[in-house]
Amino acid sequence: MDSLSAIAKLPLFAGVDASAALRDLNAREGNYAAGETLLRAGERCESVGILLSGGADVVREDAGGNPVLVAHLSAGELFAEAFAFSGAPLAVSVRAAEDSRVLWLSAERIAVSPRYPRLAANALRLFARKNLFLTERIEHLTRHTLAEKVLSYLYSLARSQGRPLVSVPFGRQGMADYLGCDRSALCAVLAKLKKEGKLDYHKNVFRIL
Repeated sequence: MDSLSAIAKLPLFAGVDASAALRDLNAREGNYAAGETLLRAGERCESVGILLSGGADVVREDAGGNPVLVAHLSAGELFAEAFAFSGAPLAVSVRAAEDSRVLWLSAERIAVSPRYPRLAANALRLFARKNLFLTERIEHLTRHTLAEKVLSYLYSLARSQGRPLVSVPFGRQGMADYLGCDRSALCAVLAKLKKEGKLDYHKNVFRIL
């Protein structure tokens, strides 16, 4: 298995001998070019994915068939776990945003591994963190105005990154999709907030003033 030292540092393998556990988890690696689909909505998935390198977008199609960004995945992140463990068909698709490498692991073996019970505990902890992320997004979306949604999102990034200068993990269209708004409306609000002296920005880097 390539990149074993990097895999051993993943949160899922905390306190676990990764090299031995991988053999029990039907581990396999996949390489994907930018734009390639990793998982397609409607299909079933029995494996949990971990992004080893690159980046990927989780997208859902709207009523018109247009892709809407749900989340952006960075290296080290777990994905598809809810569908793999539940057996439900995928409600979203996952696409490589850049050339990426993915580690696929059997969900069933993570859950019931008698030799490595710590894996299930680690997985549960990771699921809980993702639930917190989803709860936080709901908090942003329930704000009354788009300006409030933008500031709520940027404040949450500032808290997590520990500084007033924050980096947004996607472009304007991705940010608009995340906040459930139109791209042009987002750009107008950002310009207004900048004019009011509430924030400054250059590309994907924002400073809360």
